[in-house]
Amino acid sequence: MPVLVNYTRCTYTKTCFAANVCPKGTLRVDYILGKVVVDPTVCGDCPGPCLNFCDPVALKFAPDLEELDITQKELDGVLTKEAATLQRADLLRQRKEAEAAAKAEAEKAAFAPMALTSKNFVEEVRGAELPVLIDFWAEWCQPCKQIAPIVEQLAQEFAGKVKFAKVNIDEEPQIAGQLRIQSIPTLMIFFQGQVADMIVGATGKDQLRARLQRVVEAIAQAPSQQDPGTVSPARPVGPPPAPRLVRPSDVMPPRRPGPL
Repeated sequence: MPVLVNYTRCTYTKTCFAANVCPKGTLRVDYILGKVVVDPTVCGDCPGPCLNFCDPVALKFAPDLEELDITQKELDGVLTKEAATLQRADLLRQRKEAEAAAKAEAEKAAFAPMALTSKNFVEEVRGAELPVLIDFWAEWCQPCKQIAPIVEQLAQEFAGKVKFAKVNIDEEPQIAGQLRIQSIPTLMIFFQGQVADMIVGATGKDQLRARLQRVVEAIAQAPSQQDPGTVSPARPVGPPPAPRLVRPSDVMPPRRPGPL
């Protein structure tokens, strides 16, 4: 923790024991200046053993250099005690706002659509317990860029209910070809390896939300497969069957694509 010296309290002697225990050597006795000096920028995350060995309590600490600067100005008389208190309160508010923003960004990133490739498609889509919405897109596609924010917003809204993913058809032409993607943007919703819904072309947020909600509700209402002889009726065995909201023949040619 950064520290500074309060010279109104420091009883300078040529032997400062607090300086002797400084593990980084930043707190030291300057014999030319005739006082104890410290470079708080070097303190870093040091636990501050010097504070425990300063009998006159001349060492002051702060959690960071910004707050330490306020303390220094208060000791120098640049700031009154009241002004210093207000600045500390403002600094605390700024920290909380920054922490909240960082937390929001982290949560957003945690549920952001993941990139699918031919290497992880089977695991992330066919092996998923949740329905998976896949956004097929490309860098040159303007409608794709228009719906991208909508997909990202709904990914936050349906967190824990629907898994979101993206496929760049230029980078993964094999996936796009096997799923017969002929125009973009195309949004496909899979559940248990089957197509539950498909939307071709740009769509509005309300329309896409309604289609997703229909899939989620259909899954929740699907009867569970149970074996009464081996488990309690309250515990379903395996995931519920896929909702048949859209027949595969409605969105794909009759011939099934090969394995990805």
